[in-house]
Amino acid sequence: METGLAAVTARMLDLLPPARAAALAGGPVTIDLDATDVEVYGSKKRGVAYNHQGQRVGRPHVAIWAEAEVVLAADLGSGTDDVRATAPDLLRRALAALPAAARESGQIALRADAGYFAGALARAARDEHIAFAIGARRIAPLWRLLDGIADGDWHDAIAMHAAQVAVADYCPDWWPASTKLLIRRVRLDPGQVSADPRSRRRRTLHPAQRMLPFPELATAGAIYAYSFILTNLDVSDPGKAVAVEHWYRHRTTVENIFRDGKHGAALRHLPSGHIAVNTAWMWGALLAASMAGWLHQLTATTDGPLIVAGHGVRGGKAMIETLRWRLIAVPGRLVRHAGQLVLRLPPGRGLLAEILARLRALPATS
Repeated sequence: METGLAAVTARMLDLLPPARAAALAGGPVTIDLDATDVEVYGSKKRGVAYNHQGQRVGRPHVAIWAEAEVVLAADLGSGTDDVRATAPDLLRRALAALPAAARESGQIALRADAGYFAGALARAARDEHIAFAIGARRIAPLWRLLDGIADGDWHDAIAMHAAQVAVADYCPDWWPASTKLLIRRVRLDPGQVSADPRSRRRRTLHPAQRMLPFPELATAGAIYAYSFILTNLDVSDPGKAVAVEHWYRHRTTVENIFRDGKHGAALRHLPSGHIAVNTAWMWGALLAASMAGWLHQLTATTDGPLIVAGHGVRGGKAMIETLRWRLIAVPGRLVRHAGQLVLRLPPGRGLLAEILARLRALPATS
């Protein structure tokens, strides 16, 4: 499946206008890793397990090419599988699935959240000669580092209100020696923090503030939520550091693919009791999401290297459900006119004709 997806993605790149293809393959080329839980029912289903929330789940583990919005590689695990164990192999398969022009760009970087906080993935990225930015868990050594960061070391983040970024010298054991720690803090109002100590946002507070009762927290001075990122990218000056943090913060493409696969392609459940069948079901949903990405790249309106308008909301990429409604579930009538068959569409359904015209204008396959 991955080999077939790689072949289609490479062909898509060949069909793009030269300026767009060069921009897409020339970098930055970002590989995002992430996993999502798919709840199932039935005690006899194989290859599933209870996750930490008490749900019986299968766990698709996916690598995508973020800029092209297509899937490169994927595995299906259970709710107890630790994605860190298989992440290095998934990364290598994702790299192999990239088109040759993208692999040769020298601008490939890996993004992953704190669920991948492990030296093995960072070392795999180093061995493949690519950059990495991996979220770090909020462990005690990182909290202690904050005491050594002066106020003048914090710099305003890009396009994020009340957020600042700093860099610290920290490299965990068994991580590449070039690793640096990027820290983001976001100032919060007391009203933005839940009184529930289990809330997600409250867990991002400094331990000294996190344990305070809510009335005392409101008078504790500045309240910050902290995030930590380990990276071997160049963060040697403030401008580069805030740019890396801004790039890392936009690792939402893979989450959009999960959402699209669940709401548009039935990845909300795994129907069979057999692992092989559920794996095929997962790939069917991921293939649909990739097809939406291919269609967006091939038929969107471009201006040189940039896509300026897609077919979705606010000119973005259309989701699977939108494409199903606007391209597939379209009533039409075949009529014969002047000796030719003509497909007549109802008023207001011009997108199908527009996309068909753009696809027909692509170079013929060899």
